[in-house]
Amino acid sequence: MTRRLTAATVAAFVAGLLAFDLAASEPPDIYDQPPVIALGSGGVAAGAHCASLPTQ
Repeated sequence: MTRRLTAATVAAFVAGLLAFDLAASEPPDIYDQPPVIALGSGGVAAGAHCASLPTQ
């Protein structure tokens, strides 16, 4: 395989993956996001290393 064929194959794969992702998912609701600073708002941290505190 030449470099151009490899680059074209990878570009086609990435474009196909992007097209599949856009077709299969729904756009996020930008107004339903957690607050940036949740001081006393009742919002809890989730999905990050700071959210996985020890439970004991």
